[in-house]
Amino acid sequence: MTIEQIKTYNDQLEQMLFLHSLQPMAIEELEKMQEKVKELKEAFLTMGFKGIKVVELEEIRFKLAEICYSIIIAINEYLHLNIVDDIRNLKILYRTA
Repeated sequence: MTIEQIKTYNDQLEQMLFLHSLQPMAIEELEKMQEKVKELKEAFLTMGFKGIKVVELEEIRFKLAEICYSIIIAINEYLHLNIVDDIRNLKILYRTA
């Protein structure tokens, strides 16, 4: 997978999360999104970083983490679980950016 493909998938996942905020998805769809994020993380970590700017790599890493936390929050909300820790983790991510 190329860096451009990862960026494209990130954008698609962000759009799906936005749409989820307007019209909630089924838990199965959220779980599929979570699996896709795991695949993207694996692909990102196994690709060569030569020739890619650090700023670009950091942006991709941040988006993957942000999407991951957002999906976890959405799943836990759906299951009526406590999301305080997940939101705290997302806030910490935002502070480090």
